[in-house]
Amino acid sequence: MRGRFGMGGSIAHPDPAAALAAFLVALDAALDRAAAPAADAGAAATLRELATLVRSLKANAPPRETPPRLPVCRYWNAALESAGDPLAGALDALAPWLSWTQNPNYRRRPPDAAFLDNYGYAVIAGPADGPPALATDPRLALGALLLGPGRHYPLHAHPAVEVYYTLTPGEWWRDDGPWRLEPPGTAIHHPPDVRHATRAGAVPLLALYLWRGDLATHASLTPAAP
Repeated sequence: MRGRFGMGGSIAHPDPAAALAAFLVALDAALDRAAAPAADAGAAATLRELATLVRSLKANAPPRETPPRLPVCRYWNAALESAGDPLAGALDALAPWLSWTQNPNYRRRPPDAAFLDNYGYAVIAGPADGPPALATDPRLALGALLLGPGRHYPLHAHPAVEVYYTLTPGEWWRDDGPWRLEPPGTAIHHPPDVRHATRAGAVPLLALYLWRGDLATHASLTPAAP
């Protein structure tokens, strides 16, 4: 699968609203599929709530200029080539308009010297006072996390309820562990303030994130890391 931008970036898709609508339909279906077999009743309920919010999103006017990229975007095409879920193609159609950013807590105090060059997230939907989004909604934050190969995103926590939907394989940690290798197409549920971490293997890690609840408080690293 070829990516729609490199580090330079160029707008190639003629209709961002149509691309967003197609992506949201695919995401809604993926969340419904993930909710059906979920053994955890709380996780299943969260997935259904998030799917309802996804269905309600409406596209903003597209940005007039190509949003700036982060250094981690050099791994976009490699991540897409490693993706094992059809949602990756729908996400790639949004690539020219994605706004990339980083947690300000990590920018102030990076976990390690190379972290910021190998980490970033792209915003698809979120509150009006957050980073530029393709759809504005005060109830939901939605986007894509990208980590470079071998990168460890240390143990952290936040008050928002979170679901990650994996597009590439990677390892995930929650509470007291252990590490679990999760394949593409896995929904990973984090209740409020639960410690969790992730790390990429030989290929970049690409996953969609969905937040509900306290969208204003950024994640903070916790003292102990697995």
